[in-house]
Amino acid sequence: MNYKNRKSDYPLYDSVHFDDIRDMLVKTAEKYGTRTAISYREAPRDKDSLKVSFSECLDNVSALAAELIARGLSGEKIAVIGENSIGWIYSYFAIASMGAIVVPIDKEYPATDITDILNTAKCTALLISDALKDKLAIIRDGVPTLKLVAAFKEKVSAEYDITLPELIKCGKERIASGDRRYFDQKIDPDATVSIVFTSGTTGKGKGVMLSTRNILEDMSCGIYLFNMPEKTIFALPAHHTFGSTVNLIGHYMQGIEIYISSGTRYILEELKKEEPTHLVLVPLYIETFYKKIFAGIEKQGKLKIVTRMMKISNFLRKLGIDLREKLFRAVLVNFGPRMRLIVSGGAALNPDIIRDFDALGITILNGYGITECAPLISCNRNNYRKAGSVGRPIISEEVKIANPNENGEGEICVRGTNVMQGYFENEEATREAFDSEGYF
Repeated sequence: MNYKNRKSDYPLYDSVHFDDIRDMLVKTAEKYGTRTAISYREAPRDKDSLKVSFSECLDNVSALAAELIARGLSGEKIAVIGENSIGWIYSYFAIASMGAIVVPIDKEYPATDITDILNTAKCTALLISDALKDKLAIIRDGVPTLKLVAAFKEKVSAEYDITLPELIKCGKERIASGDRRYFDQKIDPDATVSIVFTSGTTGKGKGVMLSTRNILEDMSCGIYLFNMPEKTIFALPAHHTFGSTVNLIGHYMQGIEIYISSGTRYILEELKKEEPTHLVLVPLYIETFYKKIFAGIEKQGKLKIVTRMMKISNFLRKLGIDLREKLFRAVLVNFGPRMRLIVSGGAALNPDIIRDFDALGITILNGYGITECAPLISCNRNNYRKAGSVGRPIISEEVKIANPNENGEGEICVRGTNVMQGYFENEEATREAFDSEGYF
């Protein structure tokens, strides 16, 4: 996998388009069938990972959605809380594909903050990790609208009504007996499909309303610009749009295998065991990798020689000679045999880190986004990129700089199909967020 940095832009990659999440699930199952869609380990130290094909994912999500519809939850607001897991993914896909609204919430929030959000959003159901059992009593007591609370895996306390495996089993029986409500239900791509309460806020803060079109078109228009190879690791928090839209939906719709990370402490092991081709990360992860790599090099007393080799390698690349795989094999082995690409977003990344990784043989594509834009706004391309830049706007999107200073710096304003519908039940904040031309 050799990414050549070109001096000029080049033709767009092919993209994919879907009407809604259900359409995505059905068509990817038709196209990829038994290919692995999602893989994970029940326990971090398990020898082998479990694999779910695109067809199996469709069957399980359809069954879960069918059962939720049968329980009167179509059109309702349903919260999802927990660690990245197969249960979280099934829950998100099911809710988003059945005409309901998914409300993803940070599992680290205190129970009182979770309660505030559930009440603000008027959630009637909650699909939640078994690990949050200690918070659940407070949540149930504080949210009178809840009709159903389902555990991702096991019913570990009386506060859970049922488990996802049980709901899926019931749903499969319904579908087998001829219940077609899930498949026959009309989905409006412009209806709200997700309400995301932005990081650092509670239920008293702003809930970003996103439609199916916002999310799917954000990815379809982004895929034109950059190409992701066969397998990634799902390490970003799922409740953030960077995680749910880019790391999950954007990869799923392209038939890319998504391995669910067991957590930050296991990623270096997972890189070697799972052999991903690329990662999607926030700068904090990348900076941690960077520090560990160079601390290790310094500990071995090889910092000067490696730095000199990086300079020599960069000079040779200008002459068309790329020896990075040979020169830095001992460093690259930490990323596994295939991982040579990282997509970065969510915060600013030091350009020197991008240059140093590139010198070693790891390409970093820096991007920019915000929850209100579903979230991707711009990104560098595989072969057309610049350290310190967040690339070019995604296709079909308009970007302007408002009130620029003498250096051209000003407020970034965006208009396009990826821009949110507004803030939940906050018309004043919504009006203030847009200018007279409709730019966010």
